[in-house]
Amino acid sequence: MIFQGDKILNKNFLIAGGVLLVVGFAVAVGVTLSSEPVTAGLPEGEVTVTGDPLPLYADQNDDNVAIGLTAPTFSGPNQNSEIISLEKNGNAKALLFLAHWCGYCQDEVPSVQEWVDAIGVPDGIDIIAIATSIDRGRENYPPQKWLEREGWSETQIYDLDKQISDAYGLKAFPYWVFLDSDLNVKARRTGNLPQESFGPLLLQLALESR
Repeated sequence: MIFQGDKILNKNFLIAGGVLLVVGFAVAVGVTLSSEPVTAGLPEGEVTVTGDPLPLYADQNDDNVAIGLTAPTFSGPNQNSEIISLEKNGNAKALLFLAHWCGYCQDEVPSVQEWVDAIGVPDGIDIIAIATSIDRGRENYPPQKWLEREGWSETQIYDLDKQISDAYGLKAFPYWVFLDSDLNVKARRTGNLPQESFGPLLLQLALESR
């Protein structure tokens, strides 16, 4: 009887252990399945960069470091997951690198949009916002919803893995890179630029591209 009881006990133990194992596995699978990927809620598409990277932004000495260098070309998804490319099309470019969680960027976007609404984008220049350093645990995620709330009307590209920002030497936000129509660097700036600073730069670039 004891032997039979041991057999029954062992069988029950194995059954109980199996149930616990299955439950544990199910919990583990459930956690895995419920964990959203880092890019959840973001536009989809491959980011590519071609060409030599620009050096890291050099603060007050940057004009001596970067002006005249040819910027790398790139492509990435816009807010609708359509692939947008930076390429020569006869227009100068004003690239504005933004982080959705950056307070200074949250000031810069409405300032630029106000200028665009009042003046209009000059012929001969493209303004492109590049959302980068995306962090789903911080405010204003996902960034495309933030830009939509701000009424951003110009091109958007989502630098999902920071390839573009790394290739352009980003050091701080917001980060402007101004390129001529041949995609050569005309100027790079960090921090909030007042309208009386970026406005003349945009107008001058537009004139030079005609």
